[in-house]
Amino acid sequence: MKYLLGSILVSMMVIGTNLVSDDIPITSFTASDSVNIEVEAHYDSLGLLEIYSARISTPVCEGSKCYTIEIDFYWDCIGRFHHYDSISGKGLTKLDHIPFTASDYRKLDAILHSPNSLLASYSNEELVKDTRSSAIDGITCATKNEIKESVIGGAVYSCHTLWHIAHGQAVDSIQSTTQQLFSKDLIQKLVSGEDQGINYFLVSSFSAHEFSLYLPEVLRTIENGKGYYAKNAIEKMPAEILNSSEVQGFFATNFGKLDYFAQIALLEKLKAELLSIAMKDTLAEEMDERDSYKNDLIKSLISND
Repeated sequence: MKYLLGSILVSMMVIGTNLVSDDIPITSFTASDSVNIEVEAHYDSLGLLEIYSARISTPVCEGSKCYTIEIDFYWDCIGRFHHYDSISGKGLTKLDHIPFTASDYRKLDAILHSPNSLLASYSNEELVKDTRSSAIDGITCATKNEIKESVIGGAVYSCHTLWHIAHGQAVDSIQSTTQQLFSKDLIQKLVSGEDQGINYFLVSSFSAHEFSLYLPEVLRTIENGKGYYAKNAIEKMPAEILNSSEVQGFFATNFGKLDYFAQIALLEKLKAELLSIAMKDTLAEEMDERDSYKNDLIKSLISND
């Protein structure tokens, strides 16, 4: 049994500042064989990117017998699998054309929402093991034990095919398309959702010019960030922007709210000769009697006073 993937096309057109879905792809690549998948963008009532979708129609074959999977996939703005919709009259089936049960559909949803699935490490040839007991036996196959929880019995190859479409080459293409669509309004919309995964994507994607252009939004994500986000965002910010008066004003006010690792990341990138009075005053107040790396960094920044 094998699965077939093919060319994945992202269908988009940009007309001036108005974004519309269109049948003309602006990017394409070939995964294998000749099955084409077109990914379309959808927009909200303000014309801002909302979600991507694709009608999946791909054959899965066992020997000379093939059946076609037909299903609609949806991804968010950064290529994370969002959900699927079955198509009326074209329900999914298992071996011998046994229809999926409600439980099978729920499990498929869980499988497709698992970006770190074991399926990532397996080719379709590795999904099953030969269970013949002697040289004269016919060849029979069984799902490998280590992936049984990651697939649906009787639909192993279908699960593998769909998971690799959901988390495969379409993701990079979607992310690249979203980057091309960056605008002030779209960035404000994305940041307002306070989705840290999206925020990581933004600060990892921005050029130096975009950090400057979307600076208020970047600072908002740092102020509301959790875990190591603030540290990572500070490390991504160009030094010339980080040392600007606007950014120093923000950090002079919010330095005490940053966790230790974010504070260290900031101190390592600040330049003594560009330090504002407000930033110097804040750092002086942060000094304590301990012999710490943080204190050493602060001393090096304000020692000329």
